[in-house]
Amino acid sequence: MMQLEAIKCGLLAMLLLCSASAAIAQNSLFLRDSPLASLAGVELDALLIDLNSALDTAEIDTPVTWQTTDGRLNSVWTVTENYQKRGLSCRKMTLETTSNGETFSTGYGFCKIDKSWLFDLE
Repeated sequence: MMQLEAIKCGLLAMLLLCSASAAIAQNSLFLRDSPLASLAGVELDALLIDLNSALDTAEIDTPVTWQTTDGRLNSVWTVTENYQKRGLSCRKMTLETTSNGETFSTGYGFCKIDKSWLFDLE
């Protein structure tokens, strides 16, 4: 009986560990094919923190400006719509990023799970 309980606890711990890694990977998945994909480490952490904050507080159609500390990337984020999905609060956002004089613009959906905004895969 104790072995079964230990196995259950071990499996639960593995599931939680994997789901946390999957959430982090999913949350930065939207950056693929964007100049923001070049960010790593502290810059990527700062981007995700500021993006979460913008999704929490930005008014519809009110641009939020973000840039790397060295100024090589500038990005303007605009929440364009609020929506519900499977009982979650979600927001659509356009990200317009300029790097080396070229601008890349795309839109994404994000849904809030617990206290974090995660990329809406569908």
